[in-house]
Amino acid sequence: MKGQFTRLIIFMTVCVLLIAGITAVTYAVWTTEDGSSTPATTQTGEWEDASYRYLVIKTDVSDGLIRYRQKADGGADFEAFDAGEADVLSATSVTVVGYEGILTTLKIPSSVTVKNSAGESKDLPVTVIATGTVEQYDGLRLIEELSIPSSVTEIAAYSFMFCDSLTKVVFDAGDGTVTLGDKCFYGCVKLTESDVDYGGRTAVKGEFCFG
Repeated sequence: MKGQFTRLIIFMTVCVLLIAGITAVTYAVWTTEDGSSTPATTQTGEWEDASYRYLVIKTDVSDGLIRYRQKADGGADFEAFDAGEADVLSATSVTVVGYEGILTTLKIPSSVTVKNSAGESKDLPVTVIATGTVEQYDGLRLIEELSIPSSVTEIAAYSFMFCDSLTKVVFDAGDGTVTLGDKCFYGCVKLTESDVDYGGRTAVKGEFCFG
């Protein structure tokens, strides 16, 4: 009986160590893929705060993805960091390609700050939304209300397709046109074109933008 008890204790100890090891490796991989310069110890509780969310962006000179953390609707609590791109200073604009978060409202900023490994930074306007190109970021499925800045001139094809919680889209007031790609709001079952405020701009629509 004593031998069985000893073996049970050893078995349980091994299991605890294995679980702890797997958890540590998983967290380390997440931290590495995140690419953030913020120490991991300061990140552990951030998802407990529902006001944190991330836009996933890329510049017009690289396909490298940058995660841009926002807290307040009007900005970020720290600058966007470079995701392997060597020459961010030659970039002229930013495309939003994804969203990670749990809030039901999303206000996309008119500009973001990108920074290279040397600490040089540049403010870039957000001109295009192409979230449909990065399917792994599915936070948009939770969005009910979407605010788009006047700097955005194009909503690419399929960007918000099947965002079935979306009920309202508001473009900030501006001039000129905004291009809506094919099926950019297709499958948004709670959204009709009458729920979209173009902010005084003319919408140039592709095929099956709504439906």
